[in-house]
Amino acid sequence: VEEAEFVFIGGNDLKERWSKLKDHEVFNIVELGFGSAINFLTTVKTWVEYKKTNTWLNYLSIENRPLSFDDIKKTLKRHVELDTFSRTLLENYPINSQGLQRIEFLKENISLTIYFGEVVSCLKDLDPNLVSFDACFHDGFAPERNKEMWSSEVFHYLSKLSNDKTTYSTFSSSKIVTEGLKQNDFLAQKIEGFGNKRHMTKASWGKNRNRKNDTSKKDVAVIGAGIAGCTLAKKLIDKGHNVTIFEKNADFDKGPSGFEALVVYPRLSAFNTPYSHFCLHSYLYSTKYYDALKTSHWNKTGVLLLDFDETTHKRFNDLLKARQDEKIFKKVSRDVASSLAGISVPNSGLYFKDAGWLNPKNLIKDLLNNPEINFIPKEVKKITKTKVYIEDNEYSFDHICLCSSFESNKLIDLKGIRKKRGQITYLSKKLDIANLKIPICAEGYISPTSKDFLITGSTYSNSFIEKATLEDDLMNIQKLKLITDQKVNVIGSDYGYRSTTQDHLPLVGKSKDIFINISHGSRGTTSAPISAQFICDLIDGSPPIFGKEMIKSLSPERFTE
Repeated sequence: VEEAEFVFIGGNDLKERWSKLKDHEVFNIVELGFGSAINFLTTVKTWVEYKKTNTWLNYLSIENRPLSFDDIKKTLKRHVELDTFSRTLLENYPINSQGLQRIEFLKENISLTIYFGEVVSCLKDLDPNLVSFDACFHDGFAPERNKEMWSSEVFHYLSKLSNDKTTYSTFSSSKIVTEGLKQNDFLAQKIEGFGNKRHMTKASWGKNRNRKNDTSKKDVAVIGAGIAGCTLAKKLIDKGHNVTIFEKNADFDKGPSGFEALVVYPRLSAFNTPYSHFCLHSYLYSTKYYDALKTSHWNKTGVLLLDFDETTHKRFNDLLKARQDEKIFKKVSRDVASSLAGISVPNSGLYFKDAGWLNPKNLIKDLLNNPEINFIPKEVKKITKTKVYIEDNEYSFDHICLCSSFESNKLIDLKGIRKKRGQITYLSKKLDIANLKIPICAEGYISPTSKDFLITGSTYSNSFIEKATLEDDLMNIQKLKLITDQKVNVIGSDYGYRSTTQDHLPLVGKSKDIFINISHGSRGTTSAPISAQFICDLIDGSPPIFGKEMIKSLSPERFTE
């Protein structure tokens, strides 16, 4: 802790700089080498002592060879002075998986983003047009033992991510460090080191390039109060922005937002694609997000995916070969699957212990029940970059965010949106099926609800019939036969429309100066929270939770010819 204070806190003059931050200013730190989190937690402790009230710290750390969770826990036990903050870290520590993962310390106004991956690849994936760092902590093993951490490419990308106020410090005084800094426009100097180390290196970026984003408090309009809109509104309010939500369906009785249950689980793949990365990270993020809400409308029961055909069997085997630690999912036999489910099932499967089901309507109402949200139950007729028009009224904002599903095309011309109808069927709780404890997925799914019936579904069609149909109910019951052979009693059904895309990724980002967060398809409960976090990052000038490659894959303009 003393070394972290000397080399990184002192080496970047953070106490003095933090005491001079303006109201709502954001301060960004990048660390190379997360290790056992001592540098981060020491930074948190110092930030709490020296920060201004309405300021925010973003701490992004890159780690290619993470310590085990148990080793981090053992190390932190020795540092009782950090206990207050280490508990939060350990309770929310992310599962080791390539890519960016986020932990929020809302009480302290801190976001921690850990980027698991090779240092140059990670730095290269950070977009200098979206973020620059105010300070850099360089804390790899010594250069002679870990050359890739101190390569010329590392200093090149650090330079690209710097602004005219950026500072740098490291325990090393090696020539490779000072030369790498100087060759990339840093003004480097050797100063007295910590303890028995004679020297260390500190530096500042030597060019005049003001890249700091405007991080003042913003007035933001969110159009659409489904899961995507409400999670975004909460994120923005947590960061101190003013939010107005517009929603024409104020009763939330239409479409998926009005269903009695939606299942939260990922469709994972062992292949290295943007879709597989997004599915994994949105799942990891959403389950922790719902946990943090501490709401009765999130039911973390676990979800069972049945191994029901040859294609699924191959996909499951590929997943089990790719990840064997059982932290995200584990293989379960038919008997174990039946015990977990509460009903007899015909096959083995994969069990996702952190998955579950959501009551979307009640969760949305809880999120909207916030005195800081200005809720306007009206249909938006027109938007511009900064204005929203309703009937004869107009409202002005700093930013406008579209979260209005397929209806967004009435307000902005976006390519690639597809409208798909889905019908779900309600079943009475009778016979063996009444004992269902968790959602089960095969070709379709069945799930508990908060009421005295079950839900099964769902269809996926191009039909625009404006009523529930017997044909779709029969289709849902046919799919259910892959899960259970029990006779069931249909007591009702509902339908709605999804906004999807041809590559099954949502449209998330910016188009024509409007923020877009739509087309989440049938997995919006899983993908909406992390997408909301990304839009919030863009608005408040934080390092985004997505890297350049993922941002490109989600771009709302990717289908434009």
